[in-house]
Amino acid sequence: MRRAPPLVVLVLGGVAERWECPADASPLSLAATPHLDRLAADGRVFGVSLIEEAPESAAPLLALLGFDPHGVETAAASYLAVLHGAEPAPGECFARGNFISLFRDLVADPEPHLRPAESDLLLQSVGTAIERAGFRLVPGPGPAQLVIAQRGAVDATLPAATAMIGKEVSGHEPRREGHAFAHRRAREALDGHEVNEVRRDLGGNGADMLWICEPGGTARLDAAWDVPVSALGTDPVWRGVCQAAGVPVRAPSARTAAQLLRGVGNALKRDAVCFVHTRKGERDAFQRQLGARTEGLATLDGEFVGPLADLVAGAGGRLLVIADVPRSTADGVAFAEPVPALLWGAGVTALAARPFTESGAAAAGDPLAPGHGLLSYLRNL
Repeated sequence: MRRAPPLVVLVLGGVAERWECPADASPLSLAATPHLDRLAADGRVFGVSLIEEAPESAAPLLALLGFDPHGVETAAASYLAVLHGAEPAPGECFARGNFISLFRDLVADPEPHLRPAESDLLLQSVGTAIERAGFRLVPGPGPAQLVIAQRGAVDATLPAATAMIGKEVSGHEPRREGHAFAHRRAREALDGHEVNEVRRDLGGNGADMLWICEPGGTARLDAAWDVPVSALGTDPVWRGVCQAAGVPVRAPSARTAAQLLRGVGNALKRDAVCFVHTRKGERDAFQRQLGARTEGLATLDGEFVGPLADLVAGAGGRLLVIADVPRSTADGVAFAEPVPALLWGAGVTALAARPFTESGAAAAGDPLAPGHGLLSYLRNL
């Protein structure tokens, strides 16, 4: 293989979430993003089919790293387990536990934004409560927690927390007795918890129950990289996928734009490929409120995308910007629709002027499929 310019892959986690708007009124279409516009004018915009199976799983992240999701474990919980170094006992499985906020019996927020100290206190109470149901909690940072239980006790048909917005919890009770008992115990432990009471007094959402779903087994990936690679990002599932794929996550605590940029600068000095995962541009970038999401994307464009492009140009490299998962305008469920991708940098010539939006990617014609071939395609351009 001929030597290629260094490649930075920027994954905009959540940017394609357009909960209450059509594609032509999405944040990507409405936000003021002069840096992305400049890159799109000088580069290539196209679509990529990342999702070929359960879209709420880790399958899109696996595809971004070049792994065929078919035939490997795709449950997000399985990669949380990799991150924690957890091993199941015979007959056990991993599952994902998400705090959710309720309005009466309706799911109002599938990812309430908790401070670390608040999360720690709530997790202590929930962990003790669900032990009586035979469910073990392995707490960690972020909204997704690892739960371990007997496989026969977990209802695999339960929808993901993000697909429950506006739906009644009572209409989606687990069909397995142990699972249902764990949900009841978690809800009882959080009802009236002092952390929730304080949050509500301050006008915020509480964490009213732990939603346990998406069971999976042990994740094993056959990773063989022929070039130096690295990754940046704080999302726990992303970090677990990278660890299973043999991709070292450098500076795992890097959260701010400045910290991520320093990490990319270091990676460009030693690595052929660097994957950068940003999630929600620090929450407000991709809230379900369209205005807040649009404004957050504009901030991300100015504070991170522009300086990142300058770093890549200075190293004579290439930059791929890609969204991860689109969501239904009706109910928030992720679906298998191609996501927009933008390639820019050394040796890349513009084929047509298209914006980095859902409609711009669709105008490019047939999307690249299957998505797990993206990395090989880019490295051989």
